[in-house]
Amino acid sequence: MKHLWFIPLLFLGGCSSTQPHILEYKISPEVSKYEFKSSSCKTKSLKVGRAFTSSELKSQNMRYEKGEYQQFSFTESKWATTPNSAITSALVRSINNQDIFASVSSSQSRSRSDLVLETRVEDFKQYFVEDTNNSFVKVELSISLVDARKNRVIETKHLTRKKEVQTLDAQGGVQALNKAFGELLEENNKWLSGACK
Repeated sequence: MKHLWFIPLLFLGGCSSTQPHILEYKISPEVSKYEFKSSSCKTKSLKVGRAFTSSELKSQNMRYEKGEYQQFSFTESKWATTPNSAITSALVRSINNQDIFASVSSSQSRSRSDLVLETRVEDFKQYFVEDTNNSFVKVELSISLVDARKNRVIETKHLTRKKEVQTLDAQGGVQALNKAFGELLEENNKWLSGACK
């Protein structure tokens, strides 16, 4: 019975350890609105399919690469929403804000459409150059515009951007990723405005 007082103290001691505060970051690119003088897709409806991504972009973990072969996760930072979902939502929002198609819907919509936009995310990550104080991000998308009725590809486009990071941390990487992604969305919109034949 002498040693029973030690058990509650042991549990109380375990509760006093502190966990690191996790910062959440969101993918929220800024996209300029353009006044397209004409669009070959003006009479067409578009459905934006869910982006095809690697499994790591279906997680809230923020991954980065160092050197040629090493890959890590930021321990005190994570995505507020999985990049897979956020990239798809940004595509829908970006195209919908332009005057390119008669209507734009997401993959969850039950409505039929004339065209489907398929997107494969080849890269969406921050890189650290080994043995130097340099970091950059790379965003790479492969996009196909598909005729939904004939099930054939009308046009394809490969988009890529590389941006230097201003601060060597997760926040600097997120800022650069949002900037690079925003530029690719603008380029995608310009391409879509003339993609229908």
